[in-house]
Amino acid sequence: MALKNQISKEDFLAVFRDEPINTLLGTNGDNGNGLNFTTIDFPNKTEEEWRHTSINKILQHRFGLGKTVSLDKKTVDLFTIPGLDAYRLVFINGYYNPDLSDEIEKAGKLLVKSSAKVKKEHPEIFNKYYKSTDLGSENFFTTLNTAYATNGSFIYLPDNAVLDKPVHIINFSDGQDSKTISQYRNVFYAGKNSKAQIVNSFHSLTVNYTLTNVATEIIVDENAFLNFNIFQGEGDDAFQMNHTKVFQHRNSNFSSHTITLCGAIVRNDIHIKHLDEGCETNLNGLYLPDREQHFDNHIFVHHAKPHGTSNQIYKGIIDNKASAVFLGKVLVDRDAQKTLAAQSNRNVLLTKYAKVNSKPQLEIYADDVACSHGSTTGQIDKEALFYLQSRGIDRRNAETLLLSAFLSDVIENIQVEPLKILVKLLINKRLKGEKVEGQCSMIEACHGCDPID
Repeated sequence: MALKNQISKEDFLAVFRDEPINTLLGTNGDNGNGLNFTTIDFPNKTEEEWRHTSINKILQHRFGLGKTVSLDKKTVDLFTIPGLDAYRLVFINGYYNPDLSDEIEKAGKLLVKSSAKVKKEHPEIFNKYYKSTDLGSENFFTTLNTAYATNGSFIYLPDNAVLDKPVHIINFSDGQDSKTISQYRNVFYAGKNSKAQIVNSFHSLTVNYTLTNVATEIIVDENAFLNFNIFQGEGDDAFQMNHTKVFQHRNSNFSSHTITLCGAIVRNDIHIKHLDEGCETNLNGLYLPDREQHFDNHIFVHHAKPHGTSNQIYKGIIDNKASAVFLGKVLVDRDAQKTLAAQSNRNVLLTKYAKVNSKPQLEIYADDVACSHGSTTGQIDKEALFYLQSRGIDRRNAETLLLSAFLSDVIENIQVEPLKILVKLLINKRLKGEKVEGQCSMIEACHGCDPID
């Protein structure tokens, strides 16, 4: 049911059609690709995939196109993960800032650049991998991204390439002048026997409603290793739709770690498909919604070939009137014999108003597999809490110890060591009720790290 003052699809799209904008597909996305929105509508709760997530709050706002904003290196450095030596790509409101970024172009066409630059300078590579998955047809937001994304990150690793240090993609939202929508289209290709680590972090610079729409296409070729980390720390008036589509080839290894600490509504969709034998996928996530925030994780792993392995571990701590969703599905085709797949989703509710909808699923058509799934939701163990208090630990510290231990296995799985240390720091400070300066956002009014009572 639509809320009062909810804008229509036509009004939402008008900003893209009426104002001049250079997109990856051309001016206003009009390049003859037949992208239109006459047959696709906003996702709504009548759809199974969106049954527990409403976008009505997003549609209460009229978003304008983001503007290029000048930013100094000192400010960007505040959001650089302490101790992380990395190549850096910086974007603000959907636009690339080359002066604050570290571009790479080496022999064999190893590329770490913006998507727009790769399209201009290496069109043969861009055209081969941009829209190489069917991500653009997933839903309204991925179609919108395909039509009107202004830029994004393009990482191309030729065969046998090994990046000597991670790539840190920093995306800023600045809604100082208006409610802003930013759209990023990322493309990552890891060639045969290549290896890389990527960290994609999201931050807010001002207090205002913003919408960030991200679509990421990833191809992991034979025997390649790719580690992809998402850190979501935008302010508590920020909305984010983040969709990732991954195609894996023979004996490839893909791992993902999604850390969601703040945002009004955050939706993460990660879809994986094993295109050949021996693929391994490891997906981890943690989320800490507070107040009336809503965090949604939708995971789909498609085992289409034999001898594949996938593991999912997602954990959440939900406070106040916040809500969370976990929907994890594993599909095992008839030909995907010898598949090993495991799903685990565990949640702690800190108040009687907190809510989570958890639905791990298995759909199996092969007969020689080992697959498992499980979900638990509860409150802090009162006996464990009493035990710690009986040993002289006050209640706040006892709760912090138990909640930190609850998240510890997901945190320890983070492979980028400085990111792991930062996540530990942020979560411990938040659980202790200590204010976190910088790192997440520059918004003093953001309540994401306020004390958990």
